[in-house]
Amino acid sequence: MDIIQPRFRLRNKEKIVGYLRKVSDSMVLYSRDSFWWTGRKIVYDEIDEWIGLKDKNGRYIYEWDILYYKIDPGGGYHKGAVLWEAREEIFGIRDIEEDIFIPLAVNGVKMFNERQLQVFSHLFINPDLMKKLGVEE
Repeated sequence: MDIIQPRFRLRNKEKIVGYLRKVSDSMVLYSRDSFWWTGRKIVYDEIDEWIGLKDKNGRYIYEWDILYYKIDPGGGYHKGAVLWEAREEIFGIRDIEEDIFIPLAVNGVKMFNERQLQVFSHLFINPDLMKKLGVEE
C-alpha cells in the first residue's frame, strides 16, 4: 500500500518555482523539478495543493490546473479547472463551457481515473478565464 504524502506546488505569482512534500510533521522536502528532493527551502509566495490524483501521463494534478476530462471514460473530452469548493469543502472540476462543478470524490469514491484526466495548462496564468469563472486566488 502506498503512503500518500501531502504535496504542494510552489509559485511566485504565475511562475512555478518548485514543489514541497510533507514526509512527516517534522520533515518537509523541497524540489525544483519534483524529481530531486532536499531539505533546502525554496522561497515562494503561493502554494497549490495536490488533489491526490495524477493524469493519464503520470503528471501530478494540483488545484488551479486546467485539464481535459471525461465524464464517461468512452466519451469525449471537456475542458475544466481544478478548484476548491469552500462551501462543500471538496476539490472538483469546474467546467469551462458549462456552469457545472463535478466533485473529484463522492462519499470517498473517486469520480475519475487517471485515463480520464489530462493537464494542459494552469488557471493562474489565464486571468481572463479566472474572471470568466468568477474565481480569484
